[in-house]
Amino acid sequence: MPPSASGIADYAAEQLPLLRERFDVTVVGAAPAARPEADLDLYQLGNSPAHGYAYRAALERPGVVLLHEWSLHHLVLSLTVECGDTGAYLRQMRRDHGERGTFLGRQVARALGGPLWPSLLPLNDRVLRGSLAVVALTRFVAERARPVLAPRPVLHVPHHLALPLSPWPSRREARRALGLPEEALLVTAPGLATVSKRLDVGLRAVLRLRRERPELRLVVAGDVDPELPLDAWAAHDPDALVVAGRLALEDFLRHLIAADLVLSLRFPSYGEISGGLVRSLGIGRVALVTAGTPATEEFPEGVVVPVDPDRSEEEELVALLRVLLEDAALRERIGARARAHALAHHDLRGCTTRLADFLADVAGRREALAAEVHPEVEAEGLYAQPLDEVRFAAHDLGLAQLPPGVEEHLRSLAP
Repeated sequence: MPPSASGIADYAAEQLPLLRERFDVTVVGAAPAARPEADLDLYQLGNSPAHGYAYRAALERPGVVLLHEWSLHHLVLSLTVECGDTGAYLRQMRRDHGERGTFLGRQVARALGGPLWPSLLPLNDRVLRGSLAVVALTRFVAERARPVLAPRPVLHVPHHLALPLSPWPSRREARRALGLPEEALLVTAPGLATVSKRLDVGLRAVLRLRRERPELRLVVAGDVDPELPLDAWAAHDPDALVVAGRLALEDFLRHLIAADLVLSLRFPSYGEISGGLVRSLGIGRVALVTAGTPATEEFPEGVVVPVDPDRSEEEELVALLRVLLEDAALRERIGARARAHALAHHDLRGCTTRLADFLADVAGRREALAAEVHPEVEAEGLYAQPLDEVRFAAHDLGLAQLPPGVEEHLRSLAP
C-alpha cells in the first residue's frame, strides 16, 4: 500500500474505498503477529520481492489471487535462490516446467540467460493450483489461467483508470508546474526505467530525430534502475534526456498531461499491463507500445500504436515518432479514441464493481471451490526429493493431484 513506490500499491489503494462500500475489509500489508480470520482472502500478487508475504500466505490459505502479471519468476527467485535455497527453486522449476525447467533453472540461478527465460517460464503453477479463483487484468493472463484452474472461476477485469488530480491543468500549466520547456516536444516514458522498457531504443530514436527537431526531449517520469546507464547513453547530447526521479502521483499525472507522446514499450513482457499506460490513455495521449504483448492485445485497433520488437524496432520507432510529431491533428484523433475507450471500459467504479460481484460469488461458493483445490505443501525431510519427483510425474501426466495414499506411502519409506 502507499507510500510504497509501486503501481500495484496505487491500484490496491484506489479500489479500497469502493470495496469497503460492499465488504468489511481488513488490509494486511506485511506478516502480522496473528493473521486475521476472513470469509475470503484476496491476494494482490506481482512479480517482485515485495509480494513475498502475500505469495506465502496464498499457498498457506487458499483465496482469490489477483494476478498483476502472468510470470512470478522473479518473486520465486527472491524467495529461493536469493535466500540461499537454490534447491527449492530448481525443484519448483522441474515441477512446473519439466526437464527444460531443470536445465534453464540452473542457468538462471547462475545469473545467466538474461531477462527472456524468466518471462517464458512463469513459475506460477503452485499458487494457481492452490487458489479458489483468479482475477486477471489482461485477456492474456485469463486465457492461460483458465485451463489450470478449471472448474474454478477466472475473472478478466480490465486494469481500472483513476485520475486523482482536480482540477486538471492544461498541457502548458502542467509543464510550468514541472519546470519543463513549454515549447518542447516531449516523449514521456512513465514509471521506473528498467531494461525491459526498451529505453535504449527510445533514446537512440530521440537522439536521431533531434537532428531534425532539436526541441525534442525524452522524459523519464520516474526513477531509473541503477543497472540502466541512461546518462551515459545521452552523454554526447544531455539536453535530450530529462529524468524526473521518484514522483508523487499528482506530479506523475502532470507529466502524462505535459507529454506529446507516451512511450510504453516493454520486452520481454511478463504478462503485465501498466497502470501508467491506462492513465495515459485516459488523459488522451498517444501511447506507443510493444506489439504482440498483453498490453497491446488488451486494446482494439487504433487505441494504441504498436511497435514491433524485432531488428527493425529502432527504425520503426523513428518513423512512427516522426509522423506523429509532425501531425498534431493525427495525435489528437488517436488520443481522443484512446480516451473514449479508457473511459468506457476502464472506469474505476465499474471495474471494482465487477471485482466485488466476483468476490461475493466466490465467497458464497467457498466450500465447494475449496474441495477443488489441491495445494502442494512444500515437503521436508528425506522423503522430500522422491515426493517432488512423483509430483512432477503427476503433473506431466496431466493429473490434478497425486493418487490417494501415494504421499503417505512415500513418507512411510523414509527412515
